Amino acid sequence: MEIDVPETLADVKKEVAKRQANGDADATEEDVIKETVLKSFQAYLEFAEEGHYDSAKWQGDNIEVTDVMRKPIETVKPQTDSFINDFKASNDALFLYLQEKAGKIAGMR
Repeated sequence: MEIDVPETLADVKKEVAKRQANGDADATEEDVIKETVLKSFQAYLEFAEEGHYDSAKWQGDNIEVTDVMRKPIETVKPQTDSFINDFKASNDALFLYLQEKAGKIAGMR
C-alpha cells in the first residue's frame, strides 16, 4: 500500500514551503499534518477492508468513520490532546496507531 503523504516533520515542512511557493500563503504545518493523518487513516481503512466501504472525516479533533449510508460507526481519538501533537511526538507511533484502529474497525464489519 502506497500513499503519497509527508511521513516526517521534515517532509511536512518541505510540503508547506512548496505550497507557499506555489501561491498558497496560508499553508501551515498543522493543515498538512491533518491532511496526512486523514489520508493515511483512510488508506489504512481501505486496505483493511479490501476496498472503500467506510469513510473517514474530521469531527472536531477526532476522526469520525461513517458507513456507506453515512451513519457514524466509530470515532478515532488522538493518543494525546491532538493528532498534530501525536505526529510531532512520534510519526511512526501515530501511523501504527492509525493502522491498528483501522484494522479494528474493519474487523467489526
